[in-house]
Amino acid sequence: MKKEPKQIVVSDSDKKRLRELAPRDELEEIIREATQSVEDMLRLEDQGWQSLTGQTGEVITGSARVANLKLSRLYAIKDPLGKQSVRLWTDYTFGMGLTWQSENEQTQKVLEAFWDNPENKSVLSARGQRKSSDKLLIDGDVFFALFLGSKDEARIRFIDPLEITEIITDPDDIDKVFYYRRDWADLQGETHTDYYRDYTNIKDEKVKDSADANIQKTQEALIYYLNYNTTTQRGNPLLLPALDWIKQYRRFLASRIAVMLALARFAWKNKIAGSQAIVDTIKATTHGKEIAAGSILLENMGSDTTPIKADSGAKGAYQDAKMIKYQVCAAVGIPEQYFGDISTGNLATAKTVELPMMKMFQSYQAIWLGAYKDINEIVLAHAGINKENWYVDMDFPKIAPADVAQAAEAIVGILGALPELGVSDDVKQIALMTLGVNDPADVLAQLTVDTKEAMSNPEVALLKVLIQVRESLKEKEKA
Repeated sequence: MKKEPKQIVVSDSDKKRLRELAPRDELEEIIREATQSVEDMLRLEDQGWQSLTGQTGEVITGSARVANLKLSRLYAIKDPLGKQSVRLWTDYTFGMGLTWQSENEQTQKVLEAFWDNPENKSVLSARGQRKSSDKLLIDGDVFFALFLGSKDEARIRFIDPLEITEIITDPDDIDKVFYYRRDWADLQGETHTDYYRDYTNIKDEKVKDSADANIQKTQEALIYYLNYNTTTQRGNPLLLPALDWIKQYRRFLASRIAVMLALARFAWKNKIAGSQAIVDTIKATTHGKEIAAGSILLENMGSDTTPIKADSGAKGAYQDAKMIKYQVCAAVGIPEQYFGDISTGNLATAKTVELPMMKMFQSYQAIWLGAYKDINEIVLAHAGINKENWYVDMDFPKIAPADVAQAAEAIVGILGALPELGVSDDVKQIALMTLGVNDPADVLAQLTVDTKEAMSNPEVALLKVLIQVRESLKEKEKA
């Protein structure tokens, strides 16, 4: 009887070893390693994301959100593209700072005490407004702690978003927030867990059978929470969609620098006809020695020194870098010319392509106007001001200031057609801001005083005008 040949079973480990030892095309190996590294990076990134199958709400895990926030803080300070993105958003939105005024005397007095309080300058001054914007853009969250205290001593502070570990809401309504849990450590390293009421939960309401039912004590401060770049409960940094591309852009430029340094190691090639001894003799005369610029090289027919062609492929690298940078530009909504390559911008793009950027900053201004309006109303309600007197006129500087000459002509034309508008303080303030006046509220107050004085003592008012004209002429003569 003929015997069947014995089957040889190859184990999985042996198959893997055979695959590793099998000869393969070098290009195939390079492509495989490159794609594998990309897959490994994406797999690490996916660890911070939740599976979308059967999930609702947050698509980024809590640990990933913290990691993104820390990376955003690092890139916003250390990386040129990250820093420029945040800086442009804040510069275009806040400019010289928000200005406000109220026609109601009591409202004006209460808010002046709040906004001008030296203890609140770190949050409410022009510097504080910029800091608030930077925090929102970099972290995606801003938690304002309001210490109301007495009617004339309301204070406002920041709480680090990393310290807010839980937002406690109505179980049936996630948008109705009751409390914020804060886990933090003091300067001595001792840890604390505190609970704060949301500004809408002044009466310390509790919902039965919910997570807040066991909260026995809350801190004095109320929390006003503002998030950004999200459709869920917690915010995300402006730089979140750009973080991966910023990292790759940095790696790309670092690789380009490495190529240039490598090419710079050897500038000349010398072919020598002769023995090794002759090569060593010629090499010893110049190797490791600094040659002065403009020196003359003397050679015989046995030596030929030629420059090495060091083509770095800069033109192609420039286009490759642009493709990566475009992803950062798209992520933050700012055109390429604002990131160092001004040759890509012109007057036409400034008036057409950048219109979406203008709308973007106007929307961001509206977010902050709403936030400051809410904060003002919290303070006014605590001070006992009637609700009908809560209106406060708040204005941001123009995102793109108009030409002063054209603005002046437009103002004159409008007042010629509607002279009654010249009586409105709002119109006066807008006109002063358009003309570039640094402190329109102070100038407007002075104009009011001067108007009353002109009505009671026209000779003194005329003298003041003549003095101002004389000073203006002197300044022009100096110029």
